Amino acid sequence: MAIRFFSKKDRTVNLVFTDYAIRFVELRQTVPPIVQSVEERALPAGVIRSGEIIDYEALLEIMKNCVDEWGIKRREARFIVPDHYIAMKEERLKEDIADDELKSYLFMQIGTTIHLPFEEPVFDAVVVGEKDGKKHVLVIAAPEERVLHFRELLEEVKLKPKVADIGPLSLYRLYYYQGLTSRSNHELVLQLKRNLLTVAVFHEHQLKFVKPVRIESSSDVAALLQGESTDQHLANLMDALKELENIINFYENSLHKGQVQISKAFLNGDHSQIAYMQSYITKTLGLEVTSDEHIEITDKAGNTMPGAFFTAIGLGLKEV
Repeated sequence: MAIRFFSKKDRTVNLVFTDYAIRFVELRQTVPPIVQSVEERALPAGVIRSGEIIDYEALLEIMKNCVDEWGIKRREARFIVPDHYIAMKEERLKEDIADDELKSYLFMQIGTTIHLPFEEPVFDAVVVGEKDGKKHVLVIAAPEERVLHFRELLEEVKLKPKVADIGPLSLYRLYYYQGLTSRSNHELVLQLKRNLLTVAVFHEHQLKFVKPVRIESSSDVAALLQGESTDQHLANLMDALKELENIINFYENSLHKGQVQISKAFLNGDHSQIAYMQSYITKTLGLEVTSDEHIEITDKAGNTMPGAFFTAIGLGLKEV
C-alpha cells in the first residue's frame, strides 16, 4: 500500500530516513532479487527530529554528498514515510461506491465523517473485504506537509521520487517474500529503533493495526549517539514494552472480543537492547519471535545484510 507520485521505471533507489541515519539500498530485479548495493550515512543530532526535518539546509547538503558518492543522481526513488506520523483507520462504506471512485469519495469525507489526527493528509486506501452490504476499507494516512518535505528534498538533489511507503508494510513484504508469514495467523511486526517502537499487526497478509510508540525524547537521541548508559536504555525501553502489552491486550480483547490471539512476532531494529526485547517477548508475553538473525539476505558478493537495511530491502521488493 503506497502513495504514488510518478510512473514506473527501472533502477529505482530505496531510501529510509531515521532521526540518526540515511540508509540506501539498490535491489536488482532478478528472481530472486539481488542486493546490488547498500550505503549508510550517519546524521548529526537535530537534523531530523521525531521524523520531522528540522534543519533542511544541513540535510540538503548531506543528501547532495550522498547522491554524488553513491552515484544515484537522476534515478527514480522510493522512500519510507517516518513512522511517527502514520495513522490508520478501517472504514465501512456503502457497497455501491466503485473501487475507482474510492479515493475521491474518501477525500471528500476526511475531516467531516472520517477524522484523522492531523489536517491535510496524504493517504492510500484499499478494500480489505465486504460484509453486510458494506465495503471494509483500510485507510493509511500521513501529514501531507511531512511527506512533501521529503519529496521536495529528493527532487532538489536530482532524484525522482515516485513512491512513498510505510515501514511496517515494507518489512512485512520482506517476511512474506521469505515465506515466513501465515495468512491465517495474527502476527506482530515490531521495529525497534533507538527512539521509536513501531507496532503493527497483520492478518490475512493485510495490515490490521499500527501504532508508533516513542521510547526516548528527541534530546535523548543525542545522548544515545554519545553513548548513554545501558541502564538508561533499558529504563526507557521498559515503558515501551508495557505499552506493547497494552496494545496486544487491546487488539485481542477490545477489538476482537477475545476471539483472536496474536501468535508470533517479527522483530527488527537497531536499538542496543533489542536482545532484551526479544527475551521479554518470548518469556513474558509467550510469543514466538523471528528476529533478524533468522533471516539471511546477501548481496551480490555473498555478504550477509544487517537487519538495519531490511526496511529498505522490503521497499525494493515493492511491485510498482
